[in-house]
Amino acid sequence: MRPSKRILILDAALRVIERDGVTAVTYETVAEEAGITKAGLVYHFSTREALLHAVQERLATQWEAAMTNAAGGPAETISEAQRLTAYATVTAHSATRAELELIFHTTTEPATSTPFIDVMNRWTPPTPHTPPLTTDQLRALIARLAANGLWLHETLTGTPMPDPMRRYLAQHIADLVPHPPAQPANPTPE
Repeated sequence: MRPSKRILILDAALRVIERDGVTAVTYETVAEEAGITKAGLVYHFSTREALLHAVQERLATQWEAAMTNAAGGPAETISEAQRLTAYATVTAHSATRAELELIFHTTTEPATSTPFIDVMNRWTPPTPHTPPLTTDQLRALIARLAANGLWLHETLTGTPMPDPMRRYLAQHIADLVPHPPAQPANPTPE
């Protein structure tokens, strides 16, 4: 089955961002990359902002699917600990230039960054704003910060991390997540 024109356009926009950055996204560059006319692109996305928002939604949807797969279910059906563990596991994969460019580009544009923020808010616990924190709150916050740092590591340092080391660290980050004690399935009456 052939991908829709819309998907071809979004994939082309991602390639442009990956190669040349967000500022290179124009109707001309994306249309050329997708192998369609500029009019065909405008038909699907009436503004550049609409195109960038759709690219964000596509990446956020892929990110959400990866976490749902890692957790074994959607965010609303699992515990906070399971969500954070899935987040730590999925963010163990290095960020792409396109992901970083889009996140940095849209931090000042809340309407455009909404897809990523919504996914992050579903999968990570709220950040406490005042100390002191409980031990579990502190461990959850450190796990989230460490997962984010691992995700950004290669981009910030320019040093590739071997995959076995990345998986090893991701497991240790996930181990930081506090898990409530298991409840017995059928308690016996006394």
